[in-house]
Amino acid sequence: MRINGLGCSLVDNLYYPVDFNSVSYKKYSAETNSGDGIITGGLVFGESLEKFFKKDYSEIIYEITGGKIKPVKNIGGPSIVALINMSQLLFNIDVQIGFYGARGRDENGSYLERNLPLLGIDIENYTVTVGQTPFTDVLSDPAFNNNNGERSFINYMGAAGEIEGKDLPPPFFNADILVYGGTALTPGLHRDLGSLLKRGKAEGALNFVNTVYDFKSQMENPGQPWPLLNSEEYSHIDLLIADNEEALRISGTDNKTDALKYFAEKGVKAVLVTHGAEEVLCYSKGYLFEEEGIFRMPVSEAAGERMRNTIDPTPKDTTGCGDNFAGGVYTSVVRQKLRGKGKLSLKQAAAWGVVTGGFAGLYQGGVFLEEKKGEKRERIIPFLKEYERQTGEKYEQP
Repeated sequence: MRINGLGCSLVDNLYYPVDFNSVSYKKYSAETNSGDGIITGGLVFGESLEKFFKKDYSEIIYEITGGKIKPVKNIGGPSIVALINMSQLLFNIDVQIGFYGARGRDENGSYLERNLPLLGIDIENYTVTVGQTPFTDVLSDPAFNNNNGERSFINYMGAAGEIEGKDLPPPFFNADILVYGGTALTPGLHRDLGSLLKRGKAEGALNFVNTVYDFKSQMENPGQPWPLLNSEEYSHIDLLIADNEEALRISGTDNKTDALKYFAEKGVKAVLVTHGAEEVLCYSKGYLFEEEGIFRMPVSEAAGERMRNTIDPTPKDTTGCGDNFAGGVYTSVVRQKLRGKGKLSLKQAAAWGVVTGGFAGLYQGGVFLEEKKGEKRERIIPFLKEYERQTGEKYEQP
């Protein structure tokens, strides 16, 4: 099976722990500055912070961290993290996973070039440009929200802003599954998403979309729905994954049930809406998946308890939980298809997304660095068994 992905891939600089209640953080927060500044739980562009506060970004990040927190470098981005999670969990079967995007000729670009192949990602079509490799500074406060943790993202788009749909080579569409991850951080691809989805369906691929906070649209048209697709283009999505805020902002609704109905009425075949520590809202049209209608899945209690354990000194943050959730869901879909099932189970896929996303909160960064192949799957299986006890359901192990 071949899976090709495009969208957001970058280097994450993880600052841990940052106190979101500190004077230095609040000084630069959107809550303090009437919507202009760092968005707790959301994303802002570094260039926008520089413009609003009239100072170099390096000064801002130094002041927030006190110059005392040395960032940990990791691979990040809604597309690449989901793909890496798939690669790690599908280590023992014959799948090829390729990434299509743009990076620069700089230190961060070299970091990605060295490490992505080691994580099972084919980067033959990962374009090198003259621009800067995208990066995101991730500020993480593990004590925020009653020790459930929260993070804020400051992004520099760089080379990701240069690639468009017309730049994609034809092999991209030669795949069983096409994954479009966080295209709002790659504006050219985001603008062309509808035509890419249409071509993907014409080529016989499944189209999976996982979204990201669309700061560009929020900044340019505050209070207006974020553009994703034209009405008729939604029917080309086989599976859409969004967190609560993204679902509300894209749909223009004020609750996740109405958001789910919005996507269903537009023709999306299946939808999963995550909501932090709250339950996952699920919908299936009965097209790709056997379930029909709306149902709910709880989050992993076992992972939540581990995350809130303040005695455990292991650094934890929620960076990449949503991206790993998506990768876990996609992993289950792949396994189910390779088992030769006709219609698949969205409940099975969502369960694996829940435990994988929950596990991602127990280490720093979006990518879990394995010491041996299969380690991540081995570490997650106990959480799946606990989830079976929690829900009273039996889930296949991908």
